[in-house]
Amino acid sequence: MDVLSLAVIASSLMLLAALLTYLSYMVVRKGSRTGNLSEPYLCGESVNDFKDSMSVGSTNLYWGSTSSNLKKFYSILRDEIHTGVLNDWFFYMGMWFVLAVILSFIVVSLGG
Repeated sequence: MDVLSLAVIASSLMLLAALLTYLSYMVVRKGSRTGNLSEPYLCGESVNDFKDSMSVGSTNLYWGSTSSNLKKFYSILRDEIHTGVLNDWFFYMGMWFVLAVILSFIVVSLGG
């Protein structure tokens, strides 16, 4: 048996194992959860008690800078660019990848 055949067989077995793992996870996850099991654990308190205060505090530096400085950028990205079509997302991410490759090529060619 050549190396290519072994690689294809090994890849197929890994894919099969991943699919079986995913399917078993979905079966366990789909189990019926009722009552307290369907609610998040909040140290024994009711979710309604924390509803108003369930947000990230302003002391978090990342969240504070994101919410104040990038709010307009995020609203443009969400409202105008996001269409909900998966092909548009692939095109958008592909353009970032192409830009990264071009910049890498420029840096490598100028650097040495």
